[in-house]
Amino acid sequence: MPSGHKAFVVNNTRDVDLLLMHNKTYAAEIGHAVSSRKRVEIVAKAKQLGVKVTNAKARVTVES
Repeated sequence: MPSGHKAFVVNNTRDVDLLLMHNKTYAAEIGHAVSSRKRVEIVAKAKQLGVKVTNAKARVTVES
């Protein structure tokens, strides 16, 4: 990755907890089959723990 992080595929909020001690080396990448509701939870948990999420805006935006 251009940021120097290695990608770690995350499918639920418990997977984000694994990155707590390795947030300088790995960045969370949300899997493509994760629903938008779970994506919002994963992004919130990652922000709380200080973990970088590479595709945080995917499937989260809402059309107006």
